[in-house]
Amino acid sequence: MGTAWDECVIIDLPDLDGVQIVWHPGYAARLLSDSWPVDHGRAYGAAINACADALVGTCKGEDARAAFIAAINEAKIEMLA
Repeated sequence: MGTAWDECVIIDLPDLDGVQIVWHPGYAARLLSDSWPVDHGRAYGAAINACADALVGTCKGEDARAAFIAAINEAKIEMLA
């Protein structure tokens, strides 16, 4: 699942019960592909790519985390931490 992030990202996705606590780019990628409320946007595409790249070691985990947060902001998803 890639290297764990130093800080988790906690989000509230409308289609899932309870908040999601994300520590890994693999879980972030799964949320982006399976449960994201939008499937388009520049930050969304960049986050999918960055998380996938982090899983194979061609992107730093923290860069994938930053891309994931940008996708959260783009989709106007509530981020709790």
